[in-house]
Formats: sequence, C-alpha cells, structure tokens
Amino acid sequence: MPARCLPFPALTSSSPILMGKTFCRALLFSAVTAATLPLAALASDKDTLPGLINQRLSYMKDVAGSKAVNHQPVEVLSQEDKVLVATQQTAEKLGLDPLSVKPFIVAQMSAAKAIQYRYRADWLASPETAWQPRPLDEVRKNIASLSDQILQRLALELKANGKISPDNQAEFIEDLQQDNLTRADKIQLYHALGQVHLKAQK
Repeated sequence: MPARCLPFPALTSSSPILMGKTFCRALLFSAVTAATLPLAALASDKDTLPGLINQRLSYMKDVAGSKAVNHQPVEVLSQEDKVLVATQQTAEKLGLDPLSVKPFIVAQMSAAKAIQYRYRADWLASPETAWQPRPLDEVRKNIASLSDQILQRLALELKANGKISPDNQAEFIEDLQQDNLTRADKIQLYHALGQVHLKAQK
C-alpha cells in the first residue's frame, strides 16, 4: 500500500507547509526502504530461522524433564516417524520439496535428543530440585507450532531470495544459541538446511 501524506493546513508560506512536505517525503522513504530491505532485516530476532530454531530447542529441557520424571526413554522412534511424516506433508503444502526437507527434520530431532541426553546426564550428578518441567502435552503443541513456523520461514526465504538467511555458516552458528547445543550440532543443522529446496515447477 503506498504511503499517504498526512494533511497539513496551509496557514502561511512559512514552516508548516514545508514541514508537511518533509514529513511526506520521510514516509515515502521509509516505505521504499522497508520494501527493499532483506527478509532477515525485517524480521525480529525471534522470527529469523536461527531464532525460531532456538525457540523450538528451548523446550527440550521440559521434554527431558518430563520423560525423566515418568521414566520414559529419550528416543521414541514411533513418535519420530509421526513427526517426520507430518512435517514433510506440511513442507510440501508450503512449496518445499519434501525429500529435501527430510535431512533437516532429522537434524532437528537429532539435536533435540542430544540436548535431552545432556540434561539427563547433568541431572545424575546435580538434580534440579527447585525446577519442574511444563506439561508435556502443552510443550509438544508449542514445538509443533514452531516446527510449522520454521518451515513457513524457510519457504518464504527460498521463494524471495533463493537461499536461507543467514547463508553464512559462521553467522548461523553465532545466531543459534541454546544450552546443551554443541558446535557440531549447529553445523549439522546448517548443512541440512542448505539441502532444502523448493518443489520443481511442472
């Protein structure tokens, strides 16, 4: 939508009119600048790919805690298969090639499991007696929502720019900050993201 100038009354030939024209030009400049900024610059830190991945992985402490309390294993292959199928279907609806998305989904699940295992190992020596995990059903809903947002962001960036942002490994690693997530985990996520591409046009 084009920027509209706010009306300024023509009182005299002095400053108010000139101020109105200056304000209008500023609005137009802002609109044009916003339209030409890269997607990463327009998004808040939480809306970028690393930001969304960070949010998703931040729930892994709750998942690990809930599983530990209920004496459940970290790795549940039947649950992972359901997530993989559902996520690939969502990716295809967004215009992404589902097979190219699979390594990234697997990399996210591997990183999630690694974080859970590390928390549980830490708790063997130093239990967090003053902390309680959030309800697992609630956590899983939030994780599923973030998984969809990550795919939406990924599809948006590929359609707009033909690449992810940031597309530099060092910057991606720097932006991706999460407890119990190692550099190796981050590199695996970055390389898996680089394999994702849009569906071929028929």
